[in-house]
Amino acid sequence: MRMLTKKGVGIIYISHKMDELEQICDRVTVLRDGTYVGTKVVKDTSRDQLISMMVGRELTKYYTRDYKEPGEVVLKCENITDGKMVKGASFELRQGEIIGFAGLVGAGRSETMKCIFGLTPCLTGEIYVNGKPAKIKSPLDAMNYKIALVPEDRKQEGLYPVQSVRFNSTIEVLKSFIKGILVNQKKEEEITGKYIEMMDTKTPSQEQLIRNLSGGNQQKVMIGRWLATSPDILILDEPTRGVDVGAKSEIYATMNELVKEGMSIIMISSELPEILNMSDRVYVMCDGRTTGCFHHSENITQEQIMKLAAK
Repeated sequence: MRMLTKKGVGIIYISHKMDELEQICDRVTVLRDGTYVGTKVVKDTSRDQLISMMVGRELTKYYTRDYKEPGEVVLKCENITDGKMVKGASFELRQGEIIGFAGLVGAGRSETMKCIFGLTPCLTGEIYVNGKPAKIKSPLDAMNYKIALVPEDRKQEGLYPVQSVRFNSTIEVLKSFIKGILVNQKKEEEITGKYIEMMDTKTPSQEQLIRNLSGGNQQKVMIGRWLATSPDILILDEPTRGVDVGAKSEIYATMNELVKEGMSIIMISSELPEILNMSDRVYVMCDGRTTGCFHHSENITQEQIMKLAAK
């Protein structure tokens, strides 16, 4: 891109990532809700000013995290493999904490979580839930152990694009409002409304087609769908990918509240600032194996993580 601009080529670059905008762009034009907000010269504009333009308000605390001493181990994995990408992953998760998983593309992070959730077979190794061996061969088994997974690619692996917000919000909890051939529509609407409110999802109605929502609001529906299953362990794979800064801040705040209430969260992210600012502990994976773990109190740097990610 720099080579092209030196040759006189003009480039329009679209991104939600502040670091990229600051390093690449000369000017930034902000659009919000389909409307022009303004244009700023990057070198004369602070990150906080840009974020305020993007979300329409000041974000006083972008990363929201209140650390506390976690409880007992709720999930423990010992040397699990899937015969393909996962070649020996070991870690533990405690009650009321967020552990982040960092690593390069192809490190096996998502594949490890798919093993835990029963989407792919775990060929060797052991999984323990609340100190007891867990036999997880399908997502239904995982849900019975009160594990939930919000997948990396919501459009390919999660959303039903031609269905409503209500359908997408309640598809995993049908038994709570369907008895035989009878559908308790009021109960279905209550469940949907609860998680629209909790996640502050912007939608004209519960009947709105999910594909018509913004990426951030689609992701909020996805997270709400799995929260409706009342999990103890929530796995979030790239929870803020393709999401604007306002929705990111709201997702971080929700994560913080969930762990304060005792839930345990595993977060996979390719954004190291997100990993560093939201995690109690950070596990690093490389070539299908866990290669290290850092505690948030160690003042971890991105360089330390990358050394273990590129072994």
